[in-house]
Amino acid sequence: MARWLLMVAIGLLAGCGGGDGKLQVTGTVTGADGQPIPCEGGTVLFQPATTGEGGTAKHATGGVKPDGTFEMMTRMPGDGMQPGQYKVVLQLWKNYNKQELAVPKKYGDATTTPLEATVDGDHTHFDFKVEP
Repeated sequence: MARWLLMVAIGLLAGCGGGDGKLQVTGTVTGADGQPIPCEGGTVLFQPATTGEGGTAKHATGGVKPDGTFEMMTRMPGDGMQPGQYKVVLQLWKNYNKQELAVPKKYGDATTTPLEATVDGDHTHFDFKVEP
């Protein structure tokens, strides 16, 4: 899992093309009680839900702050992300060194996460509640 995240990060840093049409996307991640999830650190990954010809969406990531807020980026902080439909993956670490997740495992994989987001000009802020 950690290798997969490293590979995604390297791919993002290597660059993915032009910056036209990018949107500033923000949000929060909280527990079912609406409170920030206690964790050592974490990342939100927006992975395109569909791929194929004509698709412009790229992966985007955002670091989760202690208050649960995040801001998405494609290559570097502040550069925003492309509009599109995304599966939302959460990697929040209770203890990073021991690889202990602070959220249920299903949120850590695009094939099992129940979280989705459609990013467009009218939808650039997302509040995600993590259920047990």
